[in-house]
Amino acid sequence: MNLYLVDVNLPKYFRFFITDNFQFVSDVNLQMNDSEIWNFALQNNQIILIKDVDFFNRFLVSDVSPKIIYFQLGNYSLKQLHSYFNENWLKIELEINKNRMIIAKENHIECIN
Repeated sequence: MNLYLVDVNLPKYFRFFITDNFQFVSDVNLQMNDSEIWNFALQNNQIILIKDVDFFNRFLVSDVSPKIIYFQLGNYSLKQLHSYFNENWLKIELEINKNRMIIAKENHIECIN
C-alpha cells in the first residue's frame, strides 16, 4: 500500500484523498518549507503529490529523493481534476510502483526511473 503526502496546492477535500493512504502537509505542519516536506516524505516513506515545479527541479539534481507525482495540469477545476483522476489514477499508481517520478500531464503520463 502506497502512502502519499499531499502538498497544499492540491485540494484537501477531494474524494480520492479521503483514505488512510493520504496525509496532508497542512495537517502535519502548514508552515513546512519544501525541504521539510521533502525530508518528511523520505523519513516516512511517502510519495509526494504536488503541482509545484520546484520539487521536479530538485528531483532532477538529487541523489536521494522521495517518489513524486507531479501534476502538470494547470488550473483545473475540481470537476476537471475529478475527471482526470477517474481516468488516470490507477495507471499513475501502477507506474509509481515502478518509477521514481510521475509527471501527470493533461494528455499523457511521463515516467522517470
